[in-house]
Amino acid sequence: MTTPYRMVMTTCNTQVQARDIARHLVTNKQAACVNILPGIESIYMWQGQVAQDSECKLLIKTHADLVEAVMETIHRLHQYDVPEIQVIEVCAGSRDYFNWIDEVLN
Repeated sequence: MTTPYRMVMTTCNTQVQARDIARHLVTNKQAACVNILPGIESIYMWQGQVAQDSECKLLIKTHADLVEAVMETIHRLHQYDVPEIQVIEVCAGSRDYFNWIDEVLN
């Protein structure tokens, strides 16, 4: 089973940037809701070196039709050269929540 709903994930290096991206997405009806999870720690390879940073994770709730716009916004507003963008297909969930997303994004 699948739905037309998606969760897009990205990370930001500051809570200020995370809030800016989240507010832009919600204000412009590209996302119904964005959760910001502060204080995550990321360990990753960058330019041949192991890097470690404190970041914020954004969980962006949107509709499949808006994913391309969400990704373009992240690329445009993000400070990273290569921002994380992962899109998760939502296979099931609360019908009431999905109705709310539809109402907010229409």
